[in-house]
Amino acid sequence: MKKALSCLSFLFASYGASADYSVSLYTGKSFNQSLETENGLAIELDDSNHVAFSIDRNLDSARYGFYFSKTESNLLSSPNKDVKMQYALFQSAIEVSLANRVNGYVGAQVGANHVKTNFTSSDTFFASGLYGGFEYLFNDQTRILFETRWIATIVNNASNVSCTLPTDEDDQCLWHFDGDVLNQFQTSLGFTYRF
Repeated sequence: MKKALSCLSFLFASYGASADYSVSLYTGKSFNQSLETENGLAIELDDSNHVAFSIDRNLDSARYGFYFSKTESNLLSSPNKDVKMQYALFQSAIEVSLANRVNGYVGAQVGANHVKTNFTSSDTFFASGLYGGFEYLFNDQTRILFETRWIATIVNNASNVSCTLPTDEDDQCLWHFDGDVLNQFQTSLGFTYRF
């Protein structure tokens, strides 16, 4: 029994020794898909900037953790119609060494997109996607990164964000998404600290 316990202790100690954590800060550009009203009027969301952070656990060449991103945009045809999106996503990725001090990584994410506007009720939607990027390692603790994310938000048209207002086109609720999916792309520069 003592021998089995000491083997288990050794395995857990080895597992803990190879694990570390990282915090990353990002800033970049978000590119948005077109929206469509229930009457077929095409509406464009302005491409906008975003800020984000992630907290990950790193195990050998794998990592998993939490990603939060915030972006504020407006409708190109109605600049006074503000749209704020906050993503909260669980993520996992695999790292591959590409060259001396350069790693590549690719991963998947799943979570929620909270959409808030100044012209109708806010709502939260299921979101998922893929991401990948490159890191330059200054040393074992600090890295800079370039990353691209594709995030698909699944929209239920019966949600609080869907509605119809009378006559004036500028005041219509514009939340019938083409294909019931809002596709967005984020490109980011970031800084990572591992500890």
